Amino acid sequence: MKSYAVVFVIGALLVVAGLAMVNRSRTPGTDDRAAAPSEQTETESERYAMSLGRPVELTQGEMQQVRTLAPSIDTSRIRPEEVGKIRAILHSQGNDANKRGRLERLLN
Repeated sequence: MKSYAVVFVIGALLVVAGLAMVNRSRTPGTDDRAAAPSEQTETESERYAMSLGRPVELTQGEMQQVRTLAPSIDTSRIRPEEVGKIRAILHSQGNDANKRGRLERLLN
């Protein structure tokens, strides 16, 4: 009898947790308002860093991965146009030798 009670309590907790997750994921209603332009504290460069035409710089981890894979490449000479291609190489499937060759062909 106690095992049924335990199963019932666990089931009830799962139902409550599921309902809470559904409530959180609902789309915003009319009561939710976007911040007015005067309330935004971001600068222009921070706000549009992820927009088209302006590539995001490589992270420190990605720079270190480039240095590890191809130490002959000077990471300070990486142009903004190449960042997306480098990121695609770093996060692609394949072994390190393949990635090293692709990086060297791209940057040399």
